[in-house]
Amino acid sequence: VPAFVPREKQFNEPADEVASVHAVIHRGERVNYEGRKKVLVRGQNARIVIDTDKPFYKPGETGTNDKVYPLVLLQDPKGNWISQWVDVKPRQGIVDLSFPLASEAAMGKYTIKVDKDMPRGLEATFKMEEYELPKFELVFNVPPLVTTSEEEFQFTVCGRYTYGKPVQGKIKVTLIWSLMDLPKQEENRILSTRIGEYMSQMNKKGCANFTVDMDDLEVNSTAYRSSFFIAAELEEEGTGATNMGIVSAAIATKMVEVNFVNLNPFYKLGFPYMGKMCFTINDVPVKNHTVYLTVDVNDVETHLPYITDEKGEVHFSLDTAKWNNTLVSLRGRYSIVNITEGDLYTVAIVHQEVSTGFNWLKPFYSESNSFLEIQQVEEELPCDQEQEVRVDYILDRNELDPGADHVDFYYLVVSGGRIVLSGQTQVPVGQDETLKGSFSLTLPISSELAPSARLLLYAIFADGEVAADVDVFTVSRCFKHK
Repeated sequence: VPAFVPREKQFNEPADEVASVHAVIHRGERVNYEGRKKVLVRGQNARIVIDTDKPFYKPGETGTNDKVYPLVLLQDPKGNWISQWVDVKPRQGIVDLSFPLASEAAMGKYTIKVDKDMPRGLEATFKMEEYELPKFELVFNVPPLVTTSEEEFQFTVCGRYTYGKPVQGKIKVTLIWSLMDLPKQEENRILSTRIGEYMSQMNKKGCANFTVDMDDLEVNSTAYRSSFFIAAELEEEGTGATNMGIVSAAIATKMVEVNFVNLNPFYKLGFPYMGKMCFTINDVPVKNHTVYLTVDVNDVETHLPYITDEKGEVHFSLDTAKWNNTLVSLRGRYSIVNITEGDLYTVAIVHQEVSTGFNWLKPFYSESNSFLEIQQVEEELPCDQEQEVRVDYILDRNELDPGADHVDFYYLVVSGGRIVLSGQTQVPVGQDETLKGSFSLTLPISSELAPSARLLLYAIFADGEVAADVDVFTVSRCFKHK
């Protein structure tokens, strides 16, 4: 690429430019070929890499580092320049240098810098210290999410030796907003962003339980943050040996995500419409909480309360008899608040706390209002067993032959792109104008159906109309040869 000067860029904007290559091929006075192609031209940036072969060294070891520049300096923890390399010539962009560290060398942080007048970014550091593998570690049991709706939250910190036994001693726990707020031994001042400190003695199991009042977190203040850190320091009984651990905890307001799970976009008039909602905060289930399903039929809303289970889920069944083949909307709500006109504070709170899921349901069309409904099986089906599948039906008697005393239902089971099972079943019917009832199919579950199978069920009427339904089953991953 020839010398290329890109247009003026904003701060931190990459030095890229889109250019065009225009090619023209002439033969005499005629143009035989002309083409244009866009290319991205990227300016070359010199990159300097400084690295050591490891982050920690012991006295007496030799440290190596890689860098590219004519002047390299090495500074000890006291700020003294203890070595320098001048007119360094890299090979293929890499320079290997070494400096022997004396056995009596000062402990602390050493700095490698490319030219003492260069920016701070062109330097690297390493530590020299007497490093020993810690004899014990800290294990945290912290809730995945701390919600503002709770009055308090609890967590546990345990000490464990490398061989698994519990550690006895006393523990200090500090709650902080930022890792920059970690307590430092050389500083006795208390940082303004530190939440609080808690002391405890380890129990026989080597654990300490803590309960924190949500008011201490001040989550409703203007300085609200979405997470904080729990730092713990454990002092071993008898020896005074210490070790420290830290873990983060997420804070959430009542911003709840509502999802409908495997929702059928169609309903069949006369059949119960069944579905499932899932309520989560940052992917953590909202357990044992009253939530609402708002059903809107012809602009008439009905709010149905439910209580979420341990998975944050709600199962519902709706009566469709009065839906009259119209569009119906479903909306999942975490809460329902009556907002008065002009109450801007309440509106702001609702906007922050309530997240909704919304879906439209359409009527399943049938000229004769004849429907089939396969009752869904949610759990995974085990292999080498028979599965009973329940089917509900609503049929118009006029769709059958006048003297018919039964209806033939046909089914296909498809898995892996091929038909694995097929068959039919006869269901006796009476002479009522509307035929309504249910029957069962028994399907053998084998390895041929794994990992999922689709069941198609249908009936063909005298005038050619077809009533049908389809459902998908999850099958355990089994194999023909055990």
